[in-house]
Amino acid sequence: MKNLAKIAILLSSGLLTLSLSACGSSAPLFTSDGRPTQQIQCSAASSGDCDQRARTQCAQKGYDVLTRDVNGSVANLVIACQAN
Repeated sequence: MKNLAKIAILLSSGLLTLSLSACGSSAPLFTSDGRPTQQIQCSAASSGDCDQRARTQCAQKGYDVLTRDVNGSVANLVIACQAN
């Protein structure tokens, strides 16, 4: 009986881990014109940090900021690189 309880606990914790890991990996989102979006985390205190990270992600091309959310000292941006 004790072994059955241990197996049940192991299975339930394994299923919980599996279901939570599925939440962390999602398909990329796209803009209405088909460009893939990217999320960037950067320092909210330095707009230059955010700009440099976005330019690096877009291979030094331009980019559009779709959303910007600041939480304390961290800024989360969702960007879409501009087409050539």
